[in-house]
Amino acid sequence: MTRMRALVAGGLACGLALSGCAEIPQPSRPELTPYERPAVREGDAGAFLTTYAEELDEALRDSPEELEALQTGPLLERTRAEMLIAEKTDTTLGASNYTDVVAGGPVFKEYPLWFMAFATPADDDESDDVQALLVRRESASEDWKVANALFVPSSAQPTILADESGAVAPAPEAHTSAADDVVVQAVQYLSSGDVPDGAPDFEDAGFKDFRDYVGELGADDTGFSDLGVECAPYDGMALGDHALATEGGGVSLAEIRCTVTVDVPESYFVDLGDEIEAVMTTDADGSVISIEVAQPMLITTEDTDVSVFSPGWFMLSSSTADGDGDESDGGEAEEAGDG
Repeated sequence: MTRMRALVAGGLACGLALSGCAEIPQPSRPELTPYERPAVREGDAGAFLTTYAEELDEALRDSPEELEALQTGPLLERTRAEMLIAEKTDTTLGASNYTDVVAGGPVFKEYPLWFMAFATPADDDESDDVQALLVRRESASEDWKVANALFVPSSAQPTILADESGAVAPAPEAHTSAADDVVVQAVQYLSSGDVPDGAPDFEDAGFKDFRDYVGELGADDTGFSDLGVECAPYDGMALGDHALATEGGGVSLAEIRCTVTVDVPESYFVDLGDEIEAVMTTDADGSVISIEVAQPMLITTEDTDVSVFSPGWFMLSSSTADGDGDESDGGEAEEAGDG
């Protein structure tokens, strides 16, 4: 379970605080009608994300019940799981400050609104990563919430071009089509370990760690049998619809969810490890163990070139079931902080 400890100890992928916005190049654009508005105006993203970071830091340390007011979608699920793992492993989580923010979103006539942001971490001289974020607002009566966030190399940050109103055009169809193809190819790779023909190099893009973990579970000396992996795109939110045009193509976020199952022979006693136990939603008596994980990613296109980047995989939940497929007695994973 070294991998998951490294994920937790290395810092929560969603933690952020921001303090300022970098200017985006400004091409011309026709005047907006009274019924149109850009998702985010100059200064709004930095102001929101600074406040968000402060409140997230408090939620991670002392007020886990406040997390739902700050996050939504796949990020909320990942953060809840990391909080449970941190509590189990006596790890302290916190949100970090950021120095620069580049943000933009399309023009909207109605809710929901959304924008993307790229933030540079402060006080981290050892890393050149930036954090890509997707932020949504469902209605005028609701606040902005961060729906997805992941760290990627700064070299992966594309140039987004805002017009005179501060809006950024949606990504072209060529990007959305290419991004859809990458998601399908990522599902195939994570499920099988084989890189499909014509796919990006997933092994060098942050996906190999999950396949290494699957390989460790299936090794002969583990005693596990009937190892299975099933993967599919995250379907709780249409992440592919949140795509922006860039200087050379487009940018969007995506996420794959995988379920790993293994059978434990009756003669074996298995120490599941703190991370799996922390997110267990049933008791631990069943002979079939299921582990659900998330693999978020950033997809960029430039002309005909497609690139993908991922910070790695994140454990979400685990469960046990009897050999006939019935889950062992138990409830949902205990909420962090309820200890």
